[in-house]
Amino acid sequence: MKMSMSRSINSSKRSVEKIPENTNVSKCYGKEIPMNKTFCVLLPLFLLFFAISCRANVIVEPAELTITITDNFLQENTSTNITILNDNNYTINVSWYLENPNPPSLLRPNRTFIENLSWIHVAPFWQLVDPYAIASFSIFLTIPQRNDLFDQHWEAWVTFTPHREHDNGVFFQEYAIRVYIDTPVSSAQPSIPDSNAQEHDFFTLLLITGAIITGSLLALFWFWKKKST
Repeated sequence: MKMSMSRSINSSKRSVEKIPENTNVSKCYGKEIPMNKTFCVLLPLFLLFFAISCRANVIVEPAELTITITDNFLQENTSTNITILNDNNYTINVSWYLENPNPPSLLRPNRTFIENLSWIHVAPFWQLVDPYAIASFSIFLTIPQRNDLFDQHWEAWVTFTPHREHDNGVFFQEYAIRVYIDTPVSSAQPSIPDSNAQEHDFFTLLLITGAIITGSLLALFWFWKKKST
């Protein structure tokens, strides 16, 4: 009886000695769980909770808008506004930047990238939005009048980045607004006159007018001379 008792004690001692002294463990329901595994499980949950708590509650409308140019290329305010609602109890700073659909696979069917993003302007560049207040951003277009820009169907994104004032934290959510731009159809729009062609027509008209005046003077001179003789 004593021998079996001592063997069980010795075996328990050997099982305890198998665990290194510098290993941290936590016990749960009688099972030993290494602390490093617990940390790996809790860390992502903590980061997810922190990201959700830091994210500003913002509503951006509309989610997409279409600008159709029917008569002429638009070089002024489109009268289309984007509204930002700050549904938080603190002030947020809202800025924006322009980009092509990213990744490109998100480009809508029958749409292409605009040739130059600088043709799109959004004003103002940034705004401070008070708690539970609404701010507006206006879109302007400055598209050059070129014959190769007729009948185009572009897509660009205006991406807004709201974050808490005086806090450029890591966690914030971006809101991308799809902007569709349709230019006039070439058949419905008269071609843009060529400056060189205009100059050529002017000189041709000038030569014809000069020839008519010269011929008239010669005819009068000949008639006067014949009459005088």
